Amino acid sequence: MTDVAPHIRAVNSMARIHMLRLLAIAPVLIAAVVNTGYQYLLALDVNDGQSAGDWRDGIIQSLGAKYAEPGIYDMVAAGLVHVLPVFAMAILAAGVWERIFAAGRERRFDIGIVYTALLFTMLMPPGVHLFHIVFGMSFAIVFAKAIFGGEGKSFLNPALVGAAILQVSFPTALTDHPIWSGISGYAGTRLLASYHQEGAGSLVWSGVDWWGAFLGNAPGLIGTTSVLAIIIGGVVLVYGGIASWRLLAGQVIGVVLVATLCNMMGGGILDMSWYWHVVLGGFAFGAVFVATDPASSAATNTGRWVQGLLIGALVVFLRVANPSHPDGVIPVLLLASMLAPLIDHVVMWFNIRRRAQGYGVGYGAGNRVGHGR
Repeated sequence: MTDVAPHIRAVNSMARIHMLRLLAIAPVLIAAVVNTGYQYLLALDVNDGQSAGDWRDGIIQSLGAKYAEPGIYDMVAAGLVHVLPVFAMAILAAGVWERIFAAGRERRFDIGIVYTALLFTMLMPPGVHLFHIVFGMSFAIVFAKAIFGGEGKSFLNPALVGAAILQVSFPTALTDHPIWSGISGYAGTRLLASYHQEGAGSLVWSGVDWWGAFLGNAPGLIGTTSVLAIIIGGVVLVYGGIASWRLLAGQVIGVVLVATLCNMMGGGILDMSWYWHVVLGGFAFGAVFVATDPASSAATNTGRWVQGLLIGALVVFLRVANPSHPDGVIPVLLLASMLAPLIDHVVMWFNIRRRAQGYGVGYGAGNRVGHGR
């Protein structure tokens, strides 16, 4: 930044970007709190009040939340007890590391860690161990952000990296939790695995229909359940100029095409319609809030289409080909983020080559430029 004119002023300042991001994720946070509380109380009701036996239960019971026919207070209270501690530990761990690197490099404290911590929280299961939060968030800030120079200088989304390291380091976490039986550790919901084994009937048996999953009435990672809330957030991001509609459309088209192709092939391949792929697991949340991160997405319009199609296609392919890891969203988003610079490079190379041919310029042997070819 220079001290004297001229200055270049962009439409989106960092302060405006942070504000729009928080505004976009607010509906998701509200839906997450309500659904988390509802799923917890519903599980207690089904288990005749059997407690999960962890510290959260004592707090919820002291707040007077009832599991039989719970009201909005009961659901919000139970949800906040699960969501707030996760976010508090995430923001604490992120703040400590941000302060250390800011002081060491003599730069300002980056308030963007609030959104990063919130995004990381949304990618966690409700019963996550707080030690895992500290570990994952520390890894995210140090190795996916700070060592590259801070906000806007890394090529990976820190929250995504933090979720990925937990998925790799603790793959069986919470799989035997007595309450969160619908959560498969850090890999997302078990509904996809159930569909893979027993078909759509398993979802009906679990009490999940398509509209319920779309609205958010299904077990899953904290912020990935309500597709309606995610769409509202996506509209805010696109309208604010932060997310690319091309990247979003490309992901949906990729899911539709590959899911339809898999269903046409049959032969034991997962028979799941594309509209179920959209509402189950973390695809919708990842597509809107993670894939569209400007730091880790393609910068060219054509590249955004390519990256979006790649994400949608690979998510369906991984779900079909690997039933042991039914969701597949986090590894696919990591791969797509790493490929974004290469995608842009190839797109620009084709653009330069096409324009050079349009002007009658060709490349001869030894990279010599010749005219009239």
